[in-house]
Amino acid sequence: MRQIGPGLGQKSLKDAVGITNADGRIRLRWRYNGKRYSLSLLPWNQLNLIQAKKTALQIEQDIITDNFDSTLIKYSGKTVAAAKAIPKSFVELFEEWTISYKQMDCEIHTNYNSCRNMIRKWGKVTQDNILGKLNKETFCNITYNRRLTILKSNADWLITKSYWKQNPFQLVQRKKVKHVKLAKREPFTEIEISKILHAVKNDLFCPNASRYKHSHYYGFLYFMFKTGVRNAEAIGLRVGSINQMDKTITIKEVMARSLKSSCSIHRIRKETKNGKIRQLPLTPDLYEILTPLIQNKQPDDLVFVSPTGKSIDDHNFQNRVFKAVLRNLNIEERVLYSCRHTFASRCIDQGITPVMTAFLMGNNPETALRNYTHQINIPKELPNF
Repeated sequence: MRQIGPGLGQKSLKDAVGITNADGRIRLRWRYNGKRYSLSLLPWNQLNLIQAKKTALQIEQDIITDNFDSTLIKYSGKTVAAAKAIPKSFVELFEEWTISYKQMDCEIHTNYNSCRNMIRKWGKVTQDNILGKLNKETFCNITYNRRLTILKSNADWLITKSYWKQNPFQLVQRKKVKHVKLAKREPFTEIEISKILHAVKNDLFCPNASRYKHSHYYGFLYFMFKTGVRNAEAIGLRVGSINQMDKTITIKEVMARSLKSSCSIHRIRKETKNGKIRQLPLTPDLYEILTPLIQNKQPDDLVFVSPTGKSIDDHNFQNRVFKAVLRNLNIEERVLYSCRHTFASRCIDQGITPVMTAFLMGNNPETALRNYTHQINIPKELPNF
């Protein structure tokens, strides 16, 4: 998508209208009173762009003078009667529902973006053919269930708005999902953890010519193993979340990946995955690790940063550091998220209750037991009668 001109679509200007190329058509997008608006106009060409700029200017003037038409009929080039006669496309209705009712954004949130892109390629969608179109997709069962949930909820909204008369997904059953343990998320043993941290701390497998040493990430990786936090929670941890007086660490927000990439400029700061805020103990070893990293920093500064001072790109860290260390140690390849699985399994293995383990991880007990715990040590005895 392309964005046009200074003054039009610049985020620095309040209530400015952005002009973009959306699949060959001119689209206007703007915010007003906390709500996002979108208007699809004529095909993208130079002549139509001139008219689109006039429309954008009209919208901005109406916002300033409190004459804004929230129905958008004034800016669509149609009369009221014509606007009622020409229905919106299913994609436009889906975007309206996503933005206005789900408080999401198809340009930011992955699941809604993927679902919107899917229905775009379907062409004309009606309540009679949408189920058939969904069932023709060759998704895995997890993806099918996720799309089904979104479309079913959207269909309920379409009924309340009198666009549809019935929900075609009402009686559709979710597909069964086999919960298979992922080899790349198996927990590490204590010996493996020790070897990995020792190698990173001492740059054992860091190329001599490398400008950025593995040891720079030692504190970050130690924190991941010790606390079992999600990748984005560790990346987004701020100095102000570490209370050295009370010896606590508050996990309340993340630096999440965007649809574009995992690099620092595209990350989005938001609440934790399930919105839960939790506190972890600042143990003596964590205190020793974290203190040098937060000295002379402001409360809003990140605790863990890349060698260039930006937020850590966990994708690059996985490929350039973590994978290399595991390979040289002859340890089976794992993803960085295995640190979280390792934490959960060690908690259960050392006698911490499932409820407390789930609290420390920011999950409910059922989720923690189902997804994260693996038995590391097999007991030598069985319970007596």
